[in-house]
Amino acid sequence: MNARKFGLDHFPKPIEYAILFLIILVIALIFVEELAIIYAWSGDKLAYLVWAAFIFDAVFSLEFAARAVHTGRRGYFWHYIKHQRGWIDFISSFPLLLLISGPALYILLAQDGGGVQSLAFLSILKTAKAVRVTRILRLIRIIKLFGKIQNAESPMANRHVGSIATMGVTAIVIALLISQFAPFMHVGDRAAYLESRTGDLTHLVQAADRAAPGAPDFEWLAKYIESSAVQSDVIRLRNKDEKLLYLNPRANELMHYAYGAGQWIKLGDSGYSAQISYHIPDAEHARLNLFVMVAILALTLAFMLIYARTFAQQIADPLFVMNRGLRQWEYNLEVRIPPELASEEVFQLAHAYNERWLSLKNQIRAFRRRRDAGEEKSALSLDDVF
Repeated sequence: MNARKFGLDHFPKPIEYAILFLIILVIALIFVEELAIIYAWSGDKLAYLVWAAFIFDAVFSLEFAARAVHTGRRGYFWHYIKHQRGWIDFISSFPLLLLISGPALYILLAQDGGGVQSLAFLSILKTAKAVRVTRILRLIRIIKLFGKIQNAESPMANRHVGSIATMGVTAIVIALLISQFAPFMHVGDRAAYLESRTGDLTHLVQAADRAAPGAPDFEWLAKYIESSAVQSDVIRLRNKDEKLLYLNPRANELMHYAYGAGQWIKLGDSGYSAQISYHIPDAEHARLNLFVMVAILALTLAFMLIYARTFAQQIADPLFVMNRGLRQWEYNLEVRIPPELASEEVFQLAHAYNERWLSLKNQIRAFRRRRDAGEEKSALSLDDVF
């Protein structure tokens, strides 16, 4: 029954290859999204990313629905979910469509192209940031589609490597999700960053406002903010009379990342106010996401290219040889036993197969040949059998 169920969720090969191509594209999109945050891309470019993310999530949601219907009609839906990693197809489709890309596109369209400035509320929720990372689970589908990379005749090796790779990648993603709620994790924490930056800017403007000998003036302050990478999050700065003291050369781009969609933030009791961008803490979070994604890719490739080969050579191949030798009388290939692994259970079994079963099988074959030739006496005794 399990053999009949294997692969029953598959579509025709052209469709499967098309899905594989989309998987590769969506993984590339993940990296581009994080790079867009790191380099604070303009609103027009962000709009393209919103559309691309929505299209991918919609297509993958339709794919999951089609596979669910396809297997459900045959009574194998839960087998598809549990044993053919349908749960990965689900969590990397509908949740992303409903929690991330769908609302983002709605805001973009509802505000006539200006919605990118208001996409901040999606990222403010750490759950939304964390859910976006789960899109990397699509990478496991490559293992599922290319399950015969190392050993075309060993379903066990394919299934085992796919399962352990899935567990490893899922563990990393879950750890990243949990870290979003840990109180001591402040990577990309916008609230903490705003509090810190408000205090720093308040100290600067108060020093410039003292007009005491040796105190920095506002001309110096504007040049300092413009030349300091630490102060690159300041979009605009104005004094008590609402006179503009500083304008960031990238003000238009940074307004898409401004706190409160461009709200003026009071700098303590100084009477000054500023528009501040959260692209710096978001960039920190994006770098963390990129690090995790690179780690996941490296782990997946290690499982596919290194561990799969080791598993095939040390477990799958010996079992394959012994299974074929037990089932086919004409197959007499011995299992190669590496000396350094001779004490392991698989190779202890292989040693017994080589020394006992192959010897016994040769005697049985010789006995049958003599019997077929008309000889009356057998060279095979009960002692040989037992």
